[in-house]
Amino acid sequence: MFAEFLSQNLLWVAAFVVVANLLVLSLLQANVKGAQTISALELPKLQRGDKAVIIDVNDEAQYSQSHIPQAVNFPVASINADNKDLQAHKNKTAIVVCQTGSRSSKAARSLIALGFTDVHILRGGLVYWTKENLPVSSA
Repeated sequence: MFAEFLSQNLLWVAAFVVVANLLVLSLLQANVKGAQTISALELPKLQRGDKAVIIDVNDEAQYSQSHIPQAVNFPVASINADNKDLQAHKNKTAIVVCQTGSRSSKAARSLIALGFTDVHILRGGLVYWTKENLPVSSA
């Protein structure tokens, strides 16, 4: 009976397998050794005081269109040891944000490799931030 269901619904079964694999892959990518994932509602707690910086890793066009207030823009490609502006934030709590959360993991790994010790990734990125009706700015 189960085999008959599979054969009659092969397209749906294949779609389910693909979606399940993508979900597992995204969960594995979100886990970055040395970084914590936080929700949009947890971000303001970390942001209090002068010891935190929100690092938006979207490209300049996306950042100009919409970003979290007080976020600084360092596209993923600019995260390197030669970036003195980025290095100035090394001893702060770094909260990494991108549009959907996918680039943030890569950026967090790079920050940790550069010696950042307190790194957090905003789960779901700017998309989830706006779903929570939290404020955004544009340049």
